[in-house]
Amino acid sequence: MTKPKVTETDSEANLREMMLSTARVLDEAPSWIIFSHRNLDGDAVGSATALFEAGLTRGKHVRWLGVDPVPPNYLFLLHADEYVTQKKYKFNGEDDLYIFLDSANEARAIEGLKERSPKAVVLNIDHHEDNTEFGTFNCVDGAASSTSEILWRIMTAANWLITQAIAESLYTGLVTDTGWFSFSNTTSATHLMASDLLSRGVIPSKIDSCVRHNRSMEGMHLWGRGLSRVLRWGEPPRFAMTWLTKKDFADTNAIPSDTEMLPNHILLMQDVRFAVLLTEDEDTGQVKASFRSKEGTVSAASVARRLGGGGHPKAAGAQLAPPMADAVLVVKETVEKIYAEWATADR
Repeated sequence: MTKPKVTETDSEANLREMMLSTARVLDEAPSWIIFSHRNLDGDAVGSATALFEAGLTRGKHVRWLGVDPVPPNYLFLLHADEYVTQKKYKFNGEDDLYIFLDSANEARAIEGLKERSPKAVVLNIDHHEDNTEFGTFNCVDGAASSTSEILWRIMTAANWLITQAIAESLYTGLVTDTGWFSFSNTTSATHLMASDLLSRGVIPSKIDSCVRHNRSMEGMHLWGRGLSRVLRWGEPPRFAMTWLTKKDFADTNAIPSDTEMLPNHILLMQDVRFAVLLTEDEDTGQVKASFRSKEGTVSAASVARRLGGGGHPKAAGAQLAPPMADAVLVVKETVEKIYAEWATADR
């Protein structure tokens, strides 16, 4: 028998069923523990605070944990002050549902998941194309703009109450992961979601003011250091890279979250289509690499994967071994090699 062709309607039905199934998993658990990935961004915080409030409205006992602190510009979101930093967690099962948001793999999350009890029930909700589906239940849609978009689909499909606070959190995750609707992951669906959230009380200027127009003087001084040493190369100079050391952070009194959006600003330079930011971790000395790319060049994810990381086609990252000077050379050589492969391929 010929296998029936999957139509767009079938795909939409399957997607809706995945959202409803996820809602049932959430509803059946009396206690939720939400985990966010390292180096929290807008989608991580937005999706977690939205689900936290949704859990409370549905009578759940909710906790939220992660390795790194919430960046100051997201503390305006409801429940951001209830987040607890913790390096490792014991997943012993019992009555808790362990929910991982916006985490493509176990390495991005809190330590201890690999040693979890067989009784532990893990719900993995994510939009990364390279998600390893490490959960007991996996709600993964690589076509979604953000994890916040997936949560909005779950809530609307299951007719959950979306309060103004939930709407503000979801909108924050949506706009930050789409670059305020400027990235290629912006679709008609993202604008429909935004329209729905605005109808629920979201004021875009409030979110913009809190998230983008809230830079510290220390952070601006850090940006100055990074921008002052930008290295461009290629003919035309389509690649650009800068780096920030532990000394840069110490001298400016800046914090790691102050680097948010800096790679995107490097990408604003004339002719540049691929941008790199390298930052030195204060505790481990490891070098965090953040990649951003535009259409018409290699994807950020392809470079990240070659270096042991991952992410999206236009935004990705990896962890590199120190020292910084070696990391700069490794990234430069990797970008050039992958670009040469891409440029000579039959596209």
